[in-house]
Amino acid sequence: QAQGSSALHASLFACMRARVHGAFSAGAAMPETNITDVRVPLPWEVAVQHVELAKRKAADQFLAIWRANKDREDSELRWGEEVEYTLVSLADGGARAALCADEVLRRLGPETGSGEDPRSSAGWRTEYGNMMVEGVTQPPFTWSLDDILLIEESLVWRRKELARVAKEVDGEVEVVTLSAFPLLGVPGCTAPAAEPSPDGVVSQSVLCPDEATSPHPRYQTFTANYRKRKGCKVGALAPREGILSEQRLSADEVAQMPFDLARRQSRERDPVPGHIYMDSQAFGACNCCMQATFLTRNLDEARFLTDQFLVLAPIFLALSAATPFLRGLVADTDTRWPTFKQSWDDRSVEELGTLRNSRTSANDFYIGAGLAADTQACAAANDVEVPIHEPTLTRLVEGGVDELMSRHVAHLLARDPLMVFNDRLDIDDTKEADHWEQIQSTNWGTVRFKPPPCTGSIGWRVEFRSPDVQLTDFENAAVVGIIRALAQAIVEERWDLVIPISLCDANDDISASRNAASSSLFWFRDFSSGEAKQQPLRDILAGPNGLFVRLRGWLDRHGSCSAEARKRLEVYMMLFEERASGALPTPASFLREQLKGHPEYKGDGVLPVAFVHSLCALAARASGERPGQPGGELGGLLG
Repeated sequence: QAQGSSALHASLFACMRARVHGAFSAGAAMPETNITDVRVPLPWEVAVQHVELAKRKAADQFLAIWRANKDREDSELRWGEEVEYTLVSLADGGARAALCADEVLRRLGPETGSGEDPRSSAGWRTEYGNMMVEGVTQPPFTWSLDDILLIEESLVWRRKELARVAKEVDGEVEVVTLSAFPLLGVPGCTAPAAEPSPDGVVSQSVLCPDEATSPHPRYQTFTANYRKRKGCKVGALAPREGILSEQRLSADEVAQMPFDLARRQSRERDPVPGHIYMDSQAFGACNCCMQATFLTRNLDEARFLTDQFLVLAPIFLALSAATPFLRGLVADTDTRWPTFKQSWDDRSVEELGTLRNSRTSANDFYIGAGLAADTQACAAANDVEVPIHEPTLTRLVEGGVDELMSRHVAHLLARDPLMVFNDRLDIDDTKEADHWEQIQSTNWGTVRFKPPPCTGSIGWRVEFRSPDVQLTDFENAAVVGIIRALAQAIVEERWDLVIPISLCDANDDISASRNAASSSLFWFRDFSSGEAKQQPLRDILAGPNGLFVRLRGWLDRHGSCSAEARKRLEVYMMLFEERASGALPTPASFLREQLKGHPEYKGDGVLPVAFVHSLCALAARASGERPGQPGGELGGLLG
């Protein structure tokens, strides 16, 4: 059996190495990505034997980090953002996912530019899709509010640098920031051409070729391990535009469907009426988002900010909604998150009754130190029962970690590690944290509480993860710029936005609805009564005591924000206020209108290739537009 597993492992790695651009050589290895190195994780049938050991070591590694950093104070605060880009080939009037990110990254290296100014530098990271590149702030922004003025310039330079190198690789490739490549899963959707491998060793998708996944060992093995652990391949189901009410599936029915299809040995492209079926992790992980990570002064501040961000995450997901098209069809949802959540659900059929959601669901738990000290308030806020890994809870509480934080970590460790490296099983848990980082980085919530690395090179951080990526650098800068300003105002004035976590769950579901930004009601705290009530986003942002009303008041009192930075923040706030009021569309609504106006669209919910070609060309051509730009093509989106 061990020989058989080794043979399968070797076969998988050989397959990965040969994909798309030929076998890796020592001189053509993937760049260091700050995600993982090029070692190959153990296949699931071997890794499963080490799961409890890996969990125990992960708990011990977290405990070592906690003990070393629980009293840490940082005064020189920094922050940065990450944007995921898509490479598309527009050759011969078509539109295809350009599977050349590995070669583009080899040429870019880990960073390019001066290294001294984020307006002329960038860091580069491997992403799940081989048509994706992640660009990050390099060096990080300072805590001066005036650094908000640098965001757009940084994004413009970064996109141009990526486009320059992509053109070196293939002159027909364009760089776009579409939340989802609209034709992924359609026959002929990749360049070079590749076919699905339903009998292969990776995803076994009937729709999406495994070549769409990065050849980096992390992703190919991770995909296979997910499938093996689950007991069948994944299956996401997004309702199609025009779905009949009797065709809609409940969340429980969606979670059960991959197992039903596996029992039927279905190889249908559309096995569920009224739904867009997506049977590969690529359909979720190849969707693009933007994220921002903030260094905080200390542990308590990081815990507090995490809780407030949990409430804001679905609001900014709705405001940034940009995903109306999936697998060449028009969806009845507006954001990427439902597809991401479903396509990365590794629960076995037996776990559907014990693990309440996917490991890519929104966060289940508030962790603020104030709640840790108030049992009644904690119970009211954390009003949903979540599974925990009992040995971890016991170990951390006995080690001196408060029970609330211990439960947070034990909840993360209720999930199995899916990447275990044989040569890292016996590392020193006081000096290295591989097992903790593997678990931490593969629980994908809308917000991530980030303890310091074991090296102590940086402190306690919080990552805001929910927004769909936007078409233009202006919009992307607006999203992270506003979140940056809110982060400081929330911490300095201790805004308490917490509502019962069950209502955050409801908001996460609402955020994916059609036109949720202007038409839906979200649960939010009423600051006069302290109670949660349903409100439209226009009131949550701009009503009495609205978020932006309070932010403007904080800026008035702050005093160290230049007039130019204040003006820029006003422009950014206006964008979202107008989306919330309906005066401007979200990107999802804008894209739907573009489709309706295309001469080849038949009104049947099927995207013409010519439309996707023109959409990608527009996204590449107009990425630098700003509101009111003379001769601009995106006036209907930006105003």
